[in-house]
Amino acid sequence: MTPETLDRIVASVRTVLDDHVHDRNVYAWRFTLPVDTSDPVHHHLESQWRSSCPGVDPSAESTYEIALSLVGESAELTDADIADLEHGLALAVYGATQAQPTCGVPFTLRAHQRTDVVAPELDRELR
Repeated sequence: MTPETLDRIVASVRTVLDDHVHDRNVYAWRFTLPVDTSDPVHHHLESQWRSSCPGVDPSAESTYEIALSLVGESAELTDADIADLEHGLALAVYGATQAQPTCGVPFTLRAHQRTDVVAPELDRELR
């Protein structure tokens, strides 16, 4: 995707995430990183893009990962809540890419639940 498209998508994702965690005791982080061209995810998305844009030079396009991390009580992060967030994110990406020419922007959504995260020591003095 182009930098302009990435900016629109990030703004849409931020809005959906802010709306989702509003009124919840959930903390959220968002990271946007370029995907290494040797990563299989990059190859998969590039193949999708090339099939929908035959003959178009992808040199101005890049692959990015927008990673979200949500931390909170399990009652605040149910499967239904995460499915609702995923649905909102998919709609946000589709909406942010509507201005794209016929090629569009292929994307994937993946969710992983981790229960092995150690709680931070909040009363520890920072140095």
